Amino acid sequence: MSDAPRFIVVVPTFGRPAHAAACVRATLTQVGVPPFEMVVADQSVDGATREAVAAVACGDPRVVVERMAVRGRSKALNAAFRGARAAWIVVIDDDCRPGPDWLAALERAVASLPGRTVIVGRVVAGPRGPGAADPPAILDQPSPAEVTGRTFRDWIYPNLAFPHAAIDAAGGYDERLGPGTTIPGAEDNDWGYRLLRAGWTIAYRPEPTVVHEAWRTRDERLALKRAYGIGQGGFYAKHIAKADPFIALRLLHDLSRQAKGTAVTALAGRSLDARGHLAYAGGLVTGAIRMAGLLVRGVPEREVP
Repeated sequence: MSDAPRFIVVVPTFGRPAHAAACVRATLTQVGVPPFEMVVADQSVDGATREAVAAVACGDPRVVVERMAVRGRSKALNAAFRGARAAWIVVIDDDCRPGPDWLAALERAVASLPGRTVIVGRVVAGPRGPGAADPPAILDQPSPAEVTGRTFRDWIYPNLAFPHAAIDAAGGYDERLGPGTTIPGAEDNDWGYRLLRAGWTIAYRPEPTVVHEAWRTRDERLALKRAYGIGQGGFYAKHIAKADPFIALRLLHDLSRQAKGTAVTALAGRSLDARGHLAYAGGLVTGAIRMAGLLVRGVPEREVP
């Protein structure tokens, strides 16, 4: 459509109205932005998120809070993608704060991209308050990068932009993975891996920057490390079941890395870091077992709308 915006910004959220409202506020106060719409994919059980977002959006027609009938980050994203009419879909988490020229920088970046390419921007850590832990999912390197083919590193972060054709190539997110499921992580990693296997490129550009808030306590971050491990174990088991030897190699590599990390941090007296490595490694095993159970029961990747 000729009147379609350049970007649609999708913010999945569940029960975190203050975070969602802060993300919307930061997006609406940017400078030099191209035409965009914003969908807050709200899976909450009450109206608190809608009220908090309305208070900062002040009736701005570009912002819509869409109450999702589904639960789970992957399901919410897939539902939001189906209704997207913009040329580019942008995904950001509710606890990330875009910089003042974030969308303008994305516009400059996507304008020079070749076809069959998605873009991931920089994700930097926000300041830590008393008792807070470093935020997860940080991607902070100064130089651009292009990623193709199989890789031992996962490159999809909560600062992602892609054209509709990427969904046609890789499909939507696996709804068995991610927050809100029994395998609460790795939905981004799985989607990125499938995208690379479909022959696409993931381009990292440092200019479009978001700040990942440091709001979790150390114990909460430890629990999140285990959740990430469960997610990654589920992701590995899914592809190993499809006879993918590279993913089997990645699993062994990951287990070895966690064992080494546990030993090094324990010897250095960093007990919390050592516990984090152990929690992640234990999560890998748990996630693989849970995915195996889903596969045996024939649970599909996505529900057909």
